[in-house]
Amino acid sequence: MSGGEVVGVSLYRQYRPQRFSEVSGQSAATEILTRSLAGSRVGHAYLFSGPRGCGKTTVARILAKALNCLAPVAEEPCCECRNCQAISAGESLDVVEIDGASNNSVDEVRELKTHVALAPFSSKYKVYIVDEVHMLSTAAFNALLKTLEEPPSYVVFVLATTEPHKVPVTIRSRCQHIPFHSIGTRQICDRLLKVVEWEGAEAQPEALWEIARQADGALRDALSMLEQVVCRGEGCVRLEDVEATLGGGSRPALERWFSGLRRHEGASFTEMERMMAEGASPQRILEELFALVRNLWLVARWPDLLASLDVSEQEREFLRAESPQWTEAVLRALMSRLVELIGQSRTGLRSDVLMGLLMLDVSRTLEPAAERGLRPGPLEPSRGKARASSARTPPSESKEELASAEAATPVPVVASERALEPAALREEGGANASALPGADWVPLAQDVCEDLLAVAHGRDFVLYCALLHGEFRESEGRLLLGVPYRYVYEVLALSRNRSLLAELFARYEGGVFLRCGERMTSCSPASREERPGDSASDSGEEAEPPRTPLSEAGEDPSDDGGGSLPFDGLVREVSRWMNGEVVLVKRGLDEAENGTIPDEDKDNE
Repeated sequence: MSGGEVVGVSLYRQYRPQRFSEVSGQSAATEILTRSLAGSRVGHAYLFSGPRGCGKTTVARILAKALNCLAPVAEEPCCECRNCQAISAGESLDVVEIDGASNNSVDEVRELKTHVALAPFSSKYKVYIVDEVHMLSTAAFNALLKTLEEPPSYVVFVLATTEPHKVPVTIRSRCQHIPFHSIGTRQICDRLLKVVEWEGAEAQPEALWEIARQADGALRDALSMLEQVVCRGEGCVRLEDVEATLGGGSRPALERWFSGLRRHEGASFTEMERMMAEGASPQRILEELFALVRNLWLVARWPDLLASLDVSEQEREFLRAESPQWTEAVLRALMSRLVELIGQSRTGLRSDVLMGLLMLDVSRTLEPAAERGLRPGPLEPSRGKARASSARTPPSESKEELASAEAATPVPVVASERALEPAALREEGGANASALPGADWVPLAQDVCEDLLAVAHGRDFVLYCALLHGEFRESEGRLLLGVPYRYVYEVLALSRNRSLLAELFARYEGGVFLRCGERMTSCSPASREERPGDSASDSGEEAEPPRTPLSEAGEDPSDDGGGSLPFDGLVREVSRWMNGEVVLVKRGLDEAENGTIPDEDKDNE
């Protein structure tokens, strides 16, 4: 190095704030300190806590200048007097900065205590700034307790840490704890724009936004990345330079990849491999993708929220155009899976395995929608169960053999249970939504859905719980209740519940319908034969047996020929009392063959 060359000062040191008003994103902390200075109520010890690069040490230095400034201006240091200039240059003997990570022994704290008693050299206050104070040893903390509790009137301690929970409670109780927080993306972007202007460089807005996003709330990291990009771009800050410097996986690249998934382009996998080849961290890609999907879900659920999101104009346009193309269920499923993959990425799993799992989950989520020719929707439990059952069926057995085997197995069914079984469950495959005329179902507004749920909550809490995750749609005066789970559908499809739904939502004159995947059934007001206690109607269905006294409920079931339910009368009586229904009857193998109760069941009874 020649004698005329000088090592340059980094941007984060060159443009370090010198006044409280110049600090970005820490208005609460600076307001506390300025008001303390204005009222002459400065504490003897402060504890600054917060993430890295958020301004803790910077604010501590500004506080030291404000305490020792010879000509303060409205609680702000003048930055022109000899004390301010000495502190800014790090040459003041009365402002001591200590690195707690490398000076953490008890001997160094004892040496510090010997200097605390000395009067200031040229300033009003002696200020000790201990950075990373949580790294001090237990003995060092104990040696500092008395001095920290009752220091001389001219001494102020400022302790800074990124992990306040590691500071002993005895230390925290002797300090005024001022928390610092991560700086917002927009605030970092605004600060970067000012630095670019001071440097006389040119910058693309989206490039600055990408640097701000990658900084993760640390302004110091953002300025360090900006310095690298400026050097690479020879005075220009371009998005391609940011991607090349920081690796792949920028927000615009992930937006292009996500849009390709919706169009089912095979190039999406190639695009993901390219981002990984550029050096992007799998964990960072997954975290950025989660943030993107989260924003899409927020806009899809609450469109008015778009204006308040902390995003760039380019990303705001992407969210506005892309959110109508995705359903909330798909976005929720993607977020849940991304959370799991982020946890797996921290365990050292290979990047190609992680990307394979990601593409597999995305294809599984989108495959049902592609088969039906609809926009992406959630995986249907009923379809998944049907596939699983078909996969377990031996290929050598035909449908006729299975049907004959089922017919030969004596599975008794209570008469009232068969009468209450919904028609959609008795028929193979159920009904189809397209079978209804004018099946263009339109989702109901959020306030209308809440009103319907309130009606169900006031009448039957079980129905309310079953409808919580349902989807309400309307078409020509008809109401469609879509539920995602087969079990919930079967509960709602019981005759009593269908009749109750029809009564609750009688405002829809065209009728109320239930749907789960490809299965569908209609709800109608209860007829007389469906109401407990009423006589049989002319429909020909089997009437419910008359009410049996409790004393007669325990008759021997063998009189019915072995085909009835053991203790049938007692079960029916309890069902009437509890307003319940028999949903499933399961017999043991010995009982099914001989009509007797197994010995182990007798012992249990």
